Amino acid sequence: MKSPLFPLLTVSAAALLIACGEDRSDEQPFAPTVETASVEVLDDSALLTGNVTASPNSSLTKCGFAYGNDTLTLDVVSPDTAFTFSAVTDSLGAGEYYAVAYAANGMGTSYGDTLYFTIE
Repeated sequence: MKSPLFPLLTVSAAALLIACGEDRSDEQPFAPTVETASVEVLDDSALLTGNVTASPNSSLTKCGFAYGNDTLTLDVVSPDTAFTFSAVTDSLGAGEYYAVAYAANGMGTSYGDTLYFTIE
């Protein structure tokens, strides 16, 4: 005999599955999708922000930025729970610079768009 709560539990379970998003557990893992969200110039440095928009079935291992007018990197230990990460560059001299966010998981490393900024 079914409990009188069975229909309510069934509807609640279905609503919970829908609210939690699409089940992607059967998909193959792939490299993360990342975007270079913003660059905010602070006197002689810059606040860089990136977002990981997807990393299905593979945990993030590293997030950070490549920046400069040559090749400098700035690793961020781990993103927060919203997959947003940020860091402040070292002191930079006057000039034009670039910043690119990157993220890595067990399947590879991906890069966001390149943003340019000027230190005066």
